[in-house]
Amino acid sequence: MVKQFSALLIFLVVFIFLSYIYYFSVDFPFQDDLLLIDFVEKVDSGNLGFITFFKELFKTYNDHKVVIPRLISLVDYKVNGYLNFKIYIGLISINLMYILYFLYNQFKRIKLPLFYFLPVPFLFLHPQYHEVSLWAINGMQHSFLTAFLVSAIYLISKNTRSGFYGAVVFCFLATFTHGNGILSFPAIIFYLLCYKEFKKAAGFAAFMFAALGIYLAGYETGQAAGLPPNISVFVFSLLGFIGASMAEWDNFLLYTVIWGGVIVFFAAFLVFKMIRSGFEKKENYKPQVNVELLTLLGFIFITSTVIAVFRSWQGVTLTSRFQLYAALSSCIFYLLLLNYSRIFRSKNVFLIITFLSIGYWAHSYYKYNDIVADKRTKYMADIYNWRYDKTFLTVEKSLLDNAAFYVFPAYKKGIFRLPESAISKNELDSLISANKNSRINASVALRKQPVVRPDKNGLIADTTYFLVNEKMPKPTSFFNDRFVVLRSRTTHLNYLLCANPEKEGRKAWATQAQYHKDGFLCFVQNKNFPTGQYEIGMLDIDSKGKKKFTLFTESLIVQNEKLRIEP
Repeated sequence: MVKQFSALLIFLVVFIFLSYIYYFSVDFPFQDDLLLIDFVEKVDSGNLGFITFFKELFKTYNDHKVVIPRLISLVDYKVNGYLNFKIYIGLISINLMYILYFLYNQFKRIKLPLFYFLPVPFLFLHPQYHEVSLWAINGMQHSFLTAFLVSAIYLISKNTRSGFYGAVVFCFLATFTHGNGILSFPAIIFYLLCYKEFKKAAGFAAFMFAALGIYLAGYETGQAAGLPPNISVFVFSLLGFIGASMAEWDNFLLYTVIWGGVIVFFAAFLVFKMIRSGFEKKENYKPQVNVELLTLLGFIFITSTVIAVFRSWQGVTLTSRFQLYAALSSCIFYLLLLNYSRIFRSKNVFLIITFLSIGYWAHSYYKYNDIVADKRTKYMADIYNWRYDKTFLTVEKSLLDNAAFYVFPAYKKGIFRLPESAISKNELDSLISANKNSRINASVALRKQPVVRPDKNGLIADTTYFLVNEKMPKPTSFFNDRFVVLRSRTTHLNYLLCANPEKEGRKAWATQAQYHKDGFLCFVQNKNFPTGQYEIGMLDIDSKGKKKFTLFTESLIVQNEKLRIEP
């Protein structure tokens, strides 16, 4: 009975996660997703020879050779006739389930009842790493890389000739999926050294240098990067990346560094014990720890080291795209504790860990739901903006301007399509006209926030703008979408922007089941709008498609990329 209940609970966590991904994913190309459109458009043009095709396939983009995502997009186009970004997010979900299955297989070796595995899905399947689970190209890079690595670990553990070369193939695939993929080779070499397979390790190193040579051929440096300003920033970044599962609360940096330090210390302790045992028993040596899990954790450590070296020049930064590895680190840590110490198998300790993991899982959904929901609404808004004005407001105008030479031809050819917009222009025009004489004074305000942006020449001071209202309209269901409508008084064009309200505090969320506050919060890319005056409206669309529109008395004035509100 306990086994069946445990299996049901694990299935429920998986079902919630996959349903969540399905609902919040949108068939929409965001930022670096345009890279896939660029590649397929060039191939579709028919002007690429065999050599030129491979140059484009292996072309460096922001330090990465994204060969595998490019090939996947090309196959998708050849099969379906267009690029479907929601399909790619589905592939990411499959990869994540495969990685979870790898963890389960490692758990089975401990030979404990299934309920001991319960904390793992709670620690792994949540939206903290939403930039992996819900962003097509970024998710394909990190999820395929990790899936290739765990496949290589599985094959090398078979201790066969075919397993060795199979692991080499998967490490090559990882290398040309994401820039950090080359680090899968040192991870497998670590595995071989743990078993004192020195000749195999040397052979694997030779393949690593071959892969590195191919990778560096035609390599071009990408985005701005530099070395950390001091050793403490490097150490804090390294430990923070590994322990970033704890980036859930205020003062998160301290918690992430402590958690990362505990994981690294425990792993180092196990490695030290393994090395000492290897020296004591020189023949027929077998490590007494789970080397497969240590290998995956070793890859995460090496990757975190590289990230800390080249991405900490502005200070300690934790980003969602790397928190997939942090989630894995916590899961591996738990499984290693189960494998190593009987204390963590005791009923009381297990129950404490399980309840903490459930609380952590629930809090992660609370913490990141607003970010995930905002992205979904932004993409839905830009589907409208592209359909009626061929513009994206989710990114700065310069990105679309630089990509215009392939994005517009690709759209004309049907290489990428966008779903139907949530509302048509005629319907929105009718709603605006119907509310002309019933405007509401809602005290819409403009919030300015100074920021600094990284650049190859240093940091540039800038200002971000938010349209805000903290009183009305009242909060709607979490599954509703709220948009700000900006209507140009000159061109009569309508623009949609995400305007989901800010989230309530933990107390209101826990006691009143209320996630959103009153009003709205709308980020405005000031550089995307031409000079002029814009009427401000509010559009709510519920999960059944029912629409409610409000027109405000205030107007937004754009002049020389500066914004202000007029009553």
